[in-house]
Amino acid sequence: MRLSILLISAFCLTVASCKKTGDRPKSKTDFIPIISSQTPRSVSLGQVIKSRVTMGFYSYNADVTFLNFEVKEEPAKQYEIRAKGFYDNINYEISLPVVMTFDSTVSIRPAVTGQYFLKFYSGSQLVQTDTVQVN
Repeated sequence: MRLSILLISAFCLTVASCKKTGDRPKSKTDFIPIISSQTPRSVSLGQVIKSRVTMGFYSYNADVTFLNFEVKEEPAKQYEIRAKGFYDNINYEISLPVVMTFDSTVSIRPAVTGQYFLKFYSGSQLVQTDTVQVN
């Protein structure tokens, strides 16, 4: 009898621990992988630098909504650009192979003439650097 209760208890604990999701969230805000960008080589002072940015995924494990671009100027005339998204209904157990790409535009208004460097990142990895001459 004691052995039966012990085995049933062990089975229940095993099932409960397998269904536990842990500390992993079902949604989060994180970076979206940048694949490439298209930026003009030169613009006139007063014009906006507009870069067409292609982002995408090769596997699917969540519903992703593009939020915005994170643009940091460090140092002057050098911009670090990352795409941010909201990941919802995250499935940590299954990832489906897909090719999902989409485009958006990031705009930067130059304040002075000179060379501007736009560095596009996928998380912490540099994907591409575009150089723009502002006259």
